[in-house]
Amino acid sequence: MEFTWKDDEGAPPLGPGATILTCFPSAGLATTIAAHYIVRTLKLPRIGILASAEMPPIAVIQGGIVNPPVRAYGRRDFAVVLSEFPPTPSQASALARTLLGEAERRKARWIVALEGVSPHPQEEDAEAGTEEPEPKVYAVVSQSGGAASDAIRKSGAEGLDEGVLGGVSGALLVQALGRPLPVAVLLATARSAQVFPDHRAGAALIEALDRVLPELKIDTLPLRAQAEEIERALRAVMKGSSPAGAEPATPSGADSMYQ
Repeated sequence: MEFTWKDDEGAPPLGPGATILTCFPSAGLATTIAAHYIVRTLKLPRIGILASAEMPPIAVIQGGIVNPPVRAYGRRDFAVVLSEFPPTPSQASALARTLLGEAERRKARWIVALEGVSPHPQEEDAEAGTEEPEPKVYAVVSQSGGAASDAIRKSGAEGLDEGVLGGVSGALLVQALGRPLPVAVLLATARSAQVFPDHRAGAALIEALDRVLPELKIDTLPLRAQAEEIERALRAVMKGSSPAGAEPATPSGADSMYQ
């Protein structure tokens, strides 16, 4: 399987030194939430699609516009590649090859991938019965030292010393070994077992990214407010606050993973 990045007609092309951000579904849908929030907040137009003849026939309709599952939004210095559907292992490897190849062809500065990961069981046990904890953010870079490592330190993320990372992010890290283009991954612990997507983890990823790329200037307060609203509703349901037999109330705006 191979993918082709096709630029949208009339879309602003990526310029040299651009950052390419990749966001594919992971724990708590934190990356999907972050991607859509970034696109909406920065008002990024769609600039291209990543197509493959072997992709399933799925159309994503947003605002009356038909989109393929994997697409790119952006401006000259920044692009977000996202999908609402997790790729298969073969698709993930093919996507990584295409993204690295296109990033090098377009003379991008680097690729930054966002990931949501489930907390370690010991962390969950220690936090049981407490208020929702602030997600932890980790980072790993394909190259040791250099400008990418220096930049990622500004995120405030803890270095990932041990772990296994799959999907597009894992494939990007491995395929970037020995290549001049660096790949960095920011990972946030997300509550994958929640009834609702983890907006708090999505906000933590954006805030870490904002420290690496301060020119983005993304305000996550609305996203965190929604996370608090969802958490209050969940705690009320878990404490049995809803009348017997009644459906738990859906927090305002919680019907969409993208808000």
